[in-house]
Amino acid sequence: MPIPKKSSYEAPKSAKIRIYEELRDWIIDGTLQPGEKILDSELSQYFSVSRTPVREAMQMLAEQKLIDVRPGRESRVSETDIVDIPQTYRMLAELHSMAVEFAFDQIDEEVISELRSINNRFMNAYEKRDIRGCRTCDKDFHDLIVKLAGNDFLASFCETLSGHAARIENIYFSKVGGMDELIHEHNKIIDAFEAGDLEAAKGYMRENWLHTPDVIAAQ
Repeated sequence: MPIPKKSSYEAPKSAKIRIYEELRDWIIDGTLQPGEKILDSELSQYFSVSRTPVREAMQMLAEQKLIDVRPGRESRVSETDIVDIPQTYRMLAELHSMAVEFAFDQIDEEVISELRSINNRFMNAYEKRDIRGCRTCDKDFHDLIVKLAGNDFLASFCETLSGHAARIENIYFSKVGGMDELIHEHNKIIDAFEAGDLEAAKGYMRENWLHTPDVIAAQ
């Protein structure tokens, strides 16, 4: 039989990765609060696995500074420090600007259409005052560009810092104030892609990330 051009098969995730992704989501969305104790015994029971993949997942989160692991003692969700906010977003601004540069040759009409579709969903979520939907669309927009950049190191750095940024936004954003400006900035990035203007796209991407600390400061 003819083999499809692209397989839809996805390898099943290991227990370690499943636990890592779930814990990371809990930390980011506030299910697990800063300073909260994490017990590997409880997690192994919850996920119906041994303690080994739980500890491996926790170590991955510790490397991202989302968990403070103290061998032989207790592990807790890392605290957030408002002093670090400008630095976090400045690093994200540069990394995502670099992602624009790496991805630029991959930006075709299909990608531009997808970016506009994501931004339209962002606008719909904003009009409904759906803050979770707004954040999801914002993440989808940036994740697509990082994916097209095709650099594993860049993607890893962005994932680590984006996790901290998402925690900050969940803690300090209680409403959708400022989201309309983010949507406008996304449109400027897309327009620059469509015009084939790399430097403008990079500049608008930096502007987009550096706008968020100002919104937080105004809360």
